[in-house]
Amino acid sequence: MNIRAQRLCVWSGVAFMALFFVGFGVVARFIPPPSPTLEPEAVATLYRDHADGIRLGMVLSLYALVLYVPWSAVISVQLKRIEGQHAPLAYAQLALGAGLPVAFFPSLYHFANAAFRPERSPEIVVALNDQGWLPFTGIIYAIVVQNLLIAYGVLSDKRPVPVFPRWFGYFSLWTALLYCPAGLDVFFTAGPLAWDGLFTWWLSLVAFFLWLIVTTVLLLRAIARQEVEELDQLPDAGAEGDQALRRIVALESRIVALESAARARPAELRAIDVLGSCP
Repeated sequence: MNIRAQRLCVWSGVAFMALFFVGFGVVARFIPPPSPTLEPEAVATLYRDHADGIRLGMVLSLYALVLYVPWSAVISVQLKRIEGQHAPLAYAQLALGAGLPVAFFPSLYHFANAAFRPERSPEIVVALNDQGWLPFTGIIYAIVVQNLLIAYGVLSDKRPVPVFPRWFGYFSLWTALLYCPAGLDVFFTAGPLAWDGLFTWWLSLVAFFLWLIVTTVLLLRAIARQEVEELDQLPDAGAEGDQALRRIVALESRIVALESAARARPAELRAIDVLGSCP
């Protein structure tokens, strides 16, 4: 069983949340994000006054994003318990979970790039800032489909004791829908649909991290039930071990007896050979 590896991967999701919050929110001070209505000089001043913190925060955030992949892998392992050997939902979910961090890498590097040479003209810094924030809040497409696949898998579970509770399927479905307004951030510089707005930023942020926490708890419970189920399916190792030991002892005794009989009758064996060679 790979129970220990699964639990380790689940806790990588907790590490992802903690490290990303520290790097992006505390060190880089990007929670809440700067307003898209800021003047170029104000944006340049932000990066100029806090360049080292932004660069360090992005490095920590990049490491954090990678930890999302093993966490997603455990979801696929549990989905495969529902689907069986042929598991398209599990494989598709894993591909989306692995691709999600890659989609956010460029945004984080745009932030770091803006802080790399903060003495550049404010217009360049603003352009890099826009290139960071627009996709960071707007690239919700992979996580939407990932949640939809998980919801479908959970709701299609016909096991007597399901891997995940049925309500988790509806919860994943609703969180996927809550992400969708963020994809409209390219149309607004102010209001609830701007990158710092109520729907685009706060609703998506709360929905995503709440979904991460709930999913992590349910994964740990599912792994615990899997461990119990697989242990119950194991044969009685003690009884079978005793029976196998008795068979081995009996076989060894038979071999010893045959060897003793062969040594005790060498003359008879030679006589048989002589008689067999006579015409």
